[in-house]
Amino acid sequence: MSFNRLLLIILLCIGGVGQSLFATDARPKTLRAEPQQRDDYNWAERHEAVLARHRLVSPEIVFIGDSITHHWGGEPLGKRRVAPESWDALFAPSTVSNLGFGYDYADNAYYRVEQGELDQIAPRLILINIGTNNLGHRGDSPAVCAAHVVALVQLIRTRQPQAQLLVLGIYPRREPHLRDAILETNARLAQALTGERITFVDVGAVLAGDDGLALPRYFRDTVHPNAAGYARLATELRPWVLQLGAE
Repeated sequence: MSFNRLLLIILLCIGGVGQSLFATDARPKTLRAEPQQRDDYNWAERHEAVLARHRLVSPEIVFIGDSITHHWGGEPLGKRRVAPESWDALFAPSTVSNLGFGYDYADNAYYRVEQGELDQIAPRLILINIGTNNLGHRGDSPAVCAAHVVALVQLIRTRQPQAQLLVLGIYPRREPHLRDAILETNARLAQALTGERITFVDVGAVLAGDDGLALPRYFRDTVHPNAAGYARLATELRPWVLQLGAE
């Protein structure tokens, strides 16, 4: 553990920052629950594909995220699948739905859940990895980003009370100016996301160097893992999926 990471966690524990984030069911005033459409990514089409899949398939595991999740593998199929082999190795033999949407903020994922993407299914395990776009694209503060992720987790808990929730920390990025924001957001989430059937793990730490920045050998750009990065994540996540997915 780096000095910066340890210091942030100690400061949060002493100050109690994050301990109250999960104490209220109120949606943050800053959270904008809405769809989004940017560049050539057809957000509405993917949303409809998820709803159609869940009319036919009841997945045992669901993975909610942004383009990092979307590009990994699984169904509904996307235009780009970087590492379907490690996706399959991670989740086999379970039926899994990939609810990763390119460019999504935690706010957009919140909207998707409100609009029925988890309705009429009953997964045993739901993985959540979201927030990097809140920090890197929109420029949210760590406090705001963490509050929006926590609100999403609260909503998922109300919609899927039987499921184990496995919340993943925001993965490291190559941009030095985002390093401390990612570390602080993850520290806040670690403090806030405790309780029955809720687990927070910072698996993305294995993709970072001693300086806290994403290791180039695991990434194809500043934020998206390459096949080696996804394989490394799968190795770290597999024990959690086996443990929580069986409960």
